[in-house]
Amino acid sequence: MAGRPSWKGPFRRLRQQRARRAGSRIDAVEQRGRRAQWFLLAGRCERSGLTAPRPADLHPIYPPDDVFWADPFCWSMDGQFVVFFEEFPFETRRGHISAIALGPDGWPVAEPFRVLEEPYHLSYPFLLEVGGDLYMIPEKAGTRRVDLYRCVEFPRRWTLAKTLVAGLALHDPTLFEHDGRWWLFCAAPSGRVRVNESLAGFHASDPCSDRWIAHPLNPLVRDFSRGRPAGRVLRLDDGTLVRPSQDCVRRYGHGLNLNAIDCLSPLRYEERPIWHMSGEEAGGWRALHHLDWHRGMLVMDAQRLIPAPATRP
Repeated sequence: MAGRPSWKGPFRRLRQQRARRAGSRIDAVEQRGRRAQWFLLAGRCERSGLTAPRPADLHPIYPPDDVFWADPFCWSMDGQFVVFFEEFPFETRRGHISAIALGPDGWPVAEPFRVLEEPYHLSYPFLLEVGGDLYMIPEKAGTRRVDLYRCVEFPRRWTLAKTLVAGLALHDPTLFEHDGRWWLFCAAPSGRVRVNESLAGFHASDPCSDRWIAHPLNPLVRDFSRGRPAGRVLRLDDGTLVRPSQDCVRRYGHGLNLNAIDCLSPLRYEERPIWHMSGEEAGGWRALHHLDWHRGMLVMDAQRLIPAPATRP
């Protein structure tokens, strides 16, 4: 179980690190003349189907060849579904947040548009409703801050509302409520703990607090195969919390897990894997690393290889 030290941990990490190095060598050959592009997947899914999603049944939504689209989060207002995602131009290598409207079946009904851009990289546009207001918490680990943006006109206008955490490089910040407390899960490198193997937890009495208490068991999970967050923590009909996480053993975002949280308190944490799928298993894709669900709409992302542009002489 997560949260408990084990003598097997160092040996498991050694095997995983060897597998990652071997994978990098293979990738270097496979990617000659090509580059990796993330794209979106969307479609209907009942809450009862969240414990065993079927990525191959979703609609692929491909970006132009000069960008990738990743980390989708879905929201709806007045019957209109909108997916917010990281748009990453290959030329600038600085992501911003864009969005695209979907029809009830998950197909796009309009062109994508930018909603949030800063002079630094943004990704993972986590969405949260508090007191009737919609907020976004995009990842900006490079600034060592976790900032809260309030929606002033859905879905296009957002304004910086508050800094929740300052001085820490937290990746993939994910908020949710459990037993009267608010939790901030993230990937947080520290010492020898690397970002792609880590899950850290912080808690507070209010989601807009700027005083988050670190869990004494951090990292709650240290494992390349299921540590790093991969989307919103979901609540099933029976109240079970399900945490999506990345399988980064083969490469970053190679596969996706769902983990049932069996125990979460300021002193304890336990979870267990209930589902796993790699990109190859899902749809013959190269990678699969994110999942979100909102009111019957399931969104994910996957990765493919596309031809790289010819280099200029």
